[in-house]
Amino acid sequence: MENEQLTQDAIRFCYRFTRESYELTEKNVMKLLEVEKNLREGAKKLISKNPKVRHGKMKIKHLIRKDEGATSVDIAKTELRDFQKVAKRYGVDFAVVKHKGSEPPVYSVFFKARDQDAIADVIRYYTEKKLMKEKKPSLHERIKQLKQKLAERPKKTRSKAKEKSR
Repeated sequence: MENEQLTQDAIRFCYRFTRESYELTEKNVMKLLEVEKNLREGAKKLISKNPKVRHGKMKIKHLIRKDEGATSVDIAKTELRDFQKVAKRYGVDFAVVKHKGSEPPVYSVFFKARDQDAIADVIRYYTEKKLMKEKKPSLHERIKQLKQKLAERPKKTRSKAKEKSR
């Protein structure tokens, strides 16, 4: 009798504990789902306000949207690709706009005003690189010079006389 009562008490305790833990779990899951829903709505609002943070080369429209003002530098078409490589290396946000109507194509490169220091470094590095290219002779000229030096050297003569010995 006593054992049966203890068994009944144990069963009631387990049943009550299981039911309460189920209710707590159900409440927590509902709260988690609600929090997740709120987070998703908040993330959607943030994404719609800031569509995509861009860096490097971009359209002028996106550059101006950053609300920081822009400065520009004019560059010839032949120099544009090298300039873009250097600007990308320094992590500068820039936009390239072609001037219509100019016979040799001229491009304006717009930068964010906050990148003034980086722009100065980019321009300095680019001009140094350009000056080094101008000073350095081309490979074809170097080959021609080496050919001339070889032609001026006296040629070695070999005698192919074989001695007969017996």
